[in-house]
Amino acid sequence: MKFLELREKDVINCRTGDKLGCVIDLEFDLASGQILCLIVPKATKILCFTKGEFYYIPYKKIIRIGCDTVLVDINEKECLK
Repeated sequence: MKFLELREKDVINCRTGDKLGCVIDLEFDLASGQILCLIVPKATKILCFTKGEFYYIPYKKIIRIGCDTVLVDINEKECLK
């Protein structure tokens, strides 16, 4: 899968059923080239994004990548930075 395809998918937290947003970036391990986490901006109902708050979702927390969504199982408070 290409990154451009991943950016078009909604990220859904399976624990709460909440839509977290869309992937805007990835974090890599430079030595191995493996993806460490997905970076998703925190959205609010009033504004598109809050200032400087992002979910850093570890790659191992991805449950499934489907046609339209990425399902994750995270504690949102732990992943919010």
